[in-house]
Amino acid sequence: MTPKIGLALSGGGFRATVYHLGLVRFLFDAGILPQVSHITSVSGGSIIAAHLALNWERYTGSAGEFDKAAAELLAFITLDVRNRIVRRFPLALPWRALRRLARLSNRKLTRPGLLEYHYEKHLFGDTSLFQLPETPQLHILATNLSEGRLSSFNRDGLWMIRRDAGQEFRIDQVRIGLATVPMAVAASSAFPGFFPPMSLTGEDVGARSGEFGRQSYTDGGVYDNLGVRMFHFLAQFAGRDERPWDAVLVSDVGKPFQVRSSSSAGGLVRTAMRASDILMDRVWQLENETFRDDPGFLFARITDVVEPKDDPTALHPELQRQLPTIRTDLDRFSPLEITSLIRHGYCVGRNTCRKLPAVFGEKLPDNPPWAPALEAGAAASEAPPAHAGQHSRDPSETTKQARSLHESSVRRIWSTLLDWRDWTSWVYVPLLVPIIVLLPYLTVKYYERSQRITQIVESLAQGSKDLEVMSQLLEAPSPNWMGTKGAELAAGDAFTQTGFTILQDARIIDLRNWQSATAARPDSFLYGYRRLKVRKERDNTANSRFRASVLAFSPQTRVRFPAQQLTPKLYFTTLAPSPAGEKLLRWQVEVDFQKVPPGESVDIMYEHLSPGTFLRGGLDSDTLAFDVETPTIELTRWLLLPRGRQYRSWQMVHFPTGKPDAAESVKPVTEFLAEDNTILAFKLLAPEPGYTYELTWFYR
Repeated sequence: MTPKIGLALSGGGFRATVYHLGLVRFLFDAGILPQVSHITSVSGGSIIAAHLALNWERYTGSAGEFDKAAAELLAFITLDVRNRIVRRFPLALPWRALRRLARLSNRKLTRPGLLEYHYEKHLFGDTSLFQLPETPQLHILATNLSEGRLSSFNRDGLWMIRRDAGQEFRIDQVRIGLATVPMAVAASSAFPGFFPPMSLTGEDVGARSGEFGRQSYTDGGVYDNLGVRMFHFLAQFAGRDERPWDAVLVSDVGKPFQVRSSSSAGGLVRTAMRASDILMDRVWQLENETFRDDPGFLFARITDVVEPKDDPTALHPELQRQLPTIRTDLDRFSPLEITSLIRHGYCVGRNTCRKLPAVFGEKLPDNPPWAPALEAGAAASEAPPAHAGQHSRDPSETTKQARSLHESSVRRIWSTLLDWRDWTSWVYVPLLVPIIVLLPYLTVKYYERSQRITQIVESLAQGSKDLEVMSQLLEAPSPNWMGTKGAELAAGDAFTQTGFTILQDARIIDLRNWQSATAARPDSFLYGYRRLKVRKERDNTANSRFRASVLAFSPQTRVRFPAQQLTPKLYFTTLAPSPAGEKLLRWQVEVDFQKVPPGESVDIMYEHLSPGTFLRGGLDSDTLAFDVETPTIELTRWLLLPRGRQYRSWQMVHFPTGKPDAAESVKPVTEFLAEDNTILAFKLLAPEPGYTYELTWFYR
């Protein structure tokens, strides 16, 4: 009596498809393939299973017919299906919008729908499920997300594996006369992470009204990546003690889970794909644990290494160890990847069948594995051994192939995104070429412009101490430092500012580390910088002493002088205590212009660290007051606001010193704007001497 054999083809993308093809070819060469009575398939296994069933007479006919049928399958594997879908999906978006307005279905324009289209056009045609042969009985497995059940697309339509009230499994049959083989294979191979679930309605599958609502399907590997669970249900459905097959050969393309201890958590897509991998690995483990001790199930695992002593025609063991890591994807596979997987599937299948001679026969062919007709040099081969004591400096052919297969584990996205053989790639050319050509050009021009601006700014900074100080402050606040010791002026010491004109008065006040009087630290320090360009007038022959007041009144004030042409001196006088009883000092900087010729100008610079007692704080505002003591041509102020604060608006008034009731509004000639409103800056021309200017800013 001829034994009957069940064949379970696991998932694993094109890696699984090609590996299964090698195993099927061995069954053909051994004369076992016609004995296959039942086939269950998942994901990548469903691609070859459907093609095998629809072309059963060709696959079980002559070797030439087998080769022609297999060539169609291999041509599809080299088509680069995934990237063809990636290229078409954006182009379909406008059509989807129009069809949605017309209340038409967009199922064929989704990613699973485009996958179904490629199956139909290049592999299966518009073939309905009822056109599948009676023998072998094919079950294309998918996971029903709507119910969380295993589903089987087969010749009878759709089988739903459900539990009854007693927790026993039952099979409910749904007649779906218009469901097609491409539709079923697309549902089975829509692996999560890249493909969203395939949504089917009663109209899509030709079901009777009320019998089939909207259902969502995803990769069958989510429920059972081996396809062996379905054989358990089929045995129950047969309703007899003996199984309707003598053995089940499981072509297992799963692999041990890869630990990534050094990788980051990743984004949404990467996390979804990683979670899917974990789920499928757990399902794979459970099914292996359940059926590995069942004598009726033989596992031909891709992870098995066929030693040369068991099969001299097998791949080199190092090549075999690289094959389980090849990516589980639907992109284009190289000739080396294809031939290596076919050869390994062939040899592992032969080695596995030898374990059960009562079913598969005592004498199995020991010929070299089948090699399909591919590009020249594609076949995996083994380099001739070197003579004893001789070692080539170049890597052997086996080493080169092993390294190439090792690199096959990485998903190929950007390097294969466009393909000149696919017309959709040319649609992107008008968009990508300007970007590819113009982007480097614009980048270079932007870089050159930035360099020129930087050079200009650096040149200005070298000629302007103000810009240099401002640049340094924007990089980091000024650190603490010890100041110059000041001398107290005698009580009757008096001086006059006549004979001098301030051409430029530039002041920078850094309030970023300062807290207003309304905050917890009224004694917090601020940094101030001032540069005065002072001209000694031509008629000034009597007064050589120029003095300027420091914007600080606290005894804790520290003043220092950067390197400059003239050496300033620091003085102070004691003022009346504040209303709160605090000691106040009037700090002054004095410079001797005796050696400066009349009509010449000199820069005077000083820095100070001081508490902000000269600032008046409010609930949502602060006020700064400063006096103009000497005729001034140009006055500039830069304020870096307290950290975390932004000004909403600001205003300025001036009045004769000591007469605030006579205040008048002042409009700066120039206002410097910062995008984030954290720097307040302005310029005044010819401010009036003897006046006090008050600047008030309001916080957001």
